[in-house]
Amino acid sequence: MIRRSFSLLTLTLLWIVGVSAQPLDYFEVTNPNFEPLRVGLESEPANSVEALYLQAVLKNNIEPSMFFLLEASSERALSLSEGPDFHIQLSLKGPARNQVRMVVRERGRAEPIIDEARSRTLERTWRSIGLEFSEQFIQKTLGFSSAVRSQVAFTAQTARGRKNIMLIQYDGTQLRRFSYNLGTNNLAQWSFDNRQLLYVTFTRSSAQLQLQPSHRLQARILSFPARSQPLAGSWHPDHQNLLITLVRQGNSDIFEHNLQTGTLRPLITGKGLEASAVWSPDGSRIAYVSDQAKANEPQLYLFDPRTRSQERITFKGNYNSSPRWSPDGRHLAYEGKRRGYFQIFKYDLERKQHQQLTFERYDTEKPDWSPNGQQLVVSSRKSGVPKLYYLSAYGGRLIRVTTNPPEVSETNPVWSH
Repeated sequence: MIRRSFSLLTLTLLWIVGVSAQPLDYFEVTNPNFEPLRVGLESEPANSVEALYLQAVLKNNIEPSMFFLLEASSERALSLSEGPDFHIQLSLKGPARNQVRMVVRERGRAEPIIDEARSRTLERTWRSIGLEFSEQFIQKTLGFSSAVRSQVAFTAQTARGRKNIMLIQYDGTQLRRFSYNLGTNNLAQWSFDNRQLLYVTFTRSSAQLQLQPSHRLQARILSFPARSQPLAGSWHPDHQNLLITLVRQGNSDIFEHNLQTGTLRPLITGKGLEASAVWSPDGSRIAYVSDQAKANEPQLYLFDPRTRSQERITFKGNYNSSPRWSPDGRHLAYEGKRRGYFQIFKYDLERKQHQQLTFERYDTEKPDWSPNGQQLVVSSRKSGVPKLYYLSAYGGRLIRVTTNPPEVSETNPVWSH
């Protein structure tokens, strides 16, 4: 049971549906100054290789949610006011220690909120068990699905190397290279079903759009009319159409490209530079960037393909870019330059309100949403060189995603759906 409250309405609904008949303690997890809840973690036997590995998997997949801090503790302290908010007990049994039981208790409650057992098999590894337990813990305590099965694609570059698309798991493990060609690769975009990635390859003479299955290394190049250069692309929810930014005669416009027929249809054109177009999750609207109001001062706009009407949504600051839709289509995350630094913002489309999420004296850019809509992945110069970090969708601290060497630049992250 989650001990939080987003609003009085949330508390009322929890009471009506009977989640708890007891008074609810709550934590303002939507407050940017929210301190992570403490989670005690121990296992029996304490120092077995299997137990230590499971603890590491749990820690690496629960802590990035931004809501929890796992620490070694004793279950006896659970009932004390200074004890952890939750306690996880892992017990390994069986002739080869191939069975594990996870019991989770909440401070002040006698009955466990989770009591589950799993057996390790060829198909169910210790890592997969740890991921299952992490998912259960997040779902039970926070009330929404976790992102532990997701991946982040991003652009990596060493000081003297080419840019390449990389993939990494949610917990920062299993880093692998995705793009293999002789060009410079950048600006990846997941299809809505996560089966394909679209990215741009820059060579000495041209720019190409590459389409590559997420499980294969072989890509195919999309072709466009002569004397036009594709700068970026993004997916329609139907997986059959793309939004393409094409540069022609020094001007960039946005086109719809059908993958089956190869047809190219102009959507958003004008005297300004139009770019960074992304479909809403329901395919009803397009968010994009344009400097039509004032040259070299990009702002965010919404476009309705049915009515062909547009609406400007940013007016503060002279540089706002990189819009990304939340999974439910209710918010846009974007970057905006304020007092010399790029910061992350969130726009509520229903209330037409902007919220600044970062305030540091270094650039934080290129936000994208987690599949559950609770987090953002960003590229930040917190340590000088751009690195990937997780940020709560409500603001607050940054958590590093990768463990690449300091000289590796990490930019343009995109989260799988």
